[in-house]
Amino acid sequence: MASEEDLSKYFTGKHEVQECLQGQRETDLPSHLANCEKNPIHKIFIPVNQFSLEHFPSDYRDNDLYHFTKGLADLTIRIAVKYTSPDRPEFLPGTTDPYPGYNIKGQNSLRTGTGKVLWVKKYTEGEDDDMSCPCPECDFSDTPSKVWWGVVAVTARHVIFNESEARQSTCRLWFDDNQSPVLKIYGSAVGDSNTKEDLCFLYCVSHDLDIGDKLKKMVDRSKGLWKKVSEKYKSRKHVEKLTIIVSHPHGCVKQVSVGHWVHRQVVEGRRTRYTYTTCTCPGSSGALVYRLGCSWGSFHPHIGGTSNPNSSRLNYSGVWFDKEI
Repeated sequence: MASEEDLSKYFTGKHEVQECLQGQRETDLPSHLANCEKNPIHKIFIPVNQFSLEHFPSDYRDNDLYHFTKGLADLTIRIAVKYTSPDRPEFLPGTTDPYPGYNIKGQNSLRTGTGKVLWVKKYTEGEDDDMSCPCPECDFSDTPSKVWWGVVAVTARHVIFNESEARQSTCRLWFDDNQSPVLKIYGSAVGDSNTKEDLCFLYCVSHDLDIGDKLKKMVDRSKGLWKKVSEKYKSRKHVEKLTIIVSHPHGCVKQVSVGHWVHRQVVEGRRTRYTYTTCTCPGSSGALVYRLGCSWGSFHPHIGGTSNPNSSRLNYSGVWFDKEI
């Protein structure tokens, strides 16, 4: 068994937020996909609308796992941030490696990443100090909506560093193909965030009641499937170590990738991070890294690709609580 010190070398590398050139817009994102150096033509990714049971290893072609993965995809969001905070540190904690985005701090420059919706709540008139919807549309309206939805998503902190970035972000929902309608919720604030562990809880808002109702049903269904699949596979989670990631490579349409985890490092107590073969690209930062059999509440975010020369195909996660150790 490798020591903790030996394992640390696998958790440094290139962070996978998609940075755009100054002046580029969301419509320019396909150019980054076309010029991708990490995974040319993206053969290993599976478009979410084409994903099927046959994309799992033969021992895992199970309808519950398939429906869970589709539910994970339903709640996966493309995060677009139009501003980079001047408060970003110069270096990654405890290193002399540059912190992502430091070179463009204070600039209005587009970046994209991925996140997953965890929780939704409906706010109605007469509740919560009669607060109106805090979205940008309502901020400038004489008649702000009194009924709205609050949404919490998990992502990486190098995608959304603080509230100033959150308020300049949007999250596109159900971007499953290029014909998908453009449906967005607005970033509003950040909850618990940790630079060293590279995890952020992003608070979002919307007064589109249809969006809120649909998200609430999806969250409830996904949580139930997560618990069902966890119970079914908990005795096998260390056999093939199956790992699933749904993300938005290069800020473009949603993709599924399937692989297995390789290293688990215990950072402190039950807080862990992982390396895995599961395919990712710039724009995948912040995507939830799902390990088959893990308990509900395992929210390790994807961070980047390891720079270790002996593991050039491995990617790695941020840190989160792990009930399985």
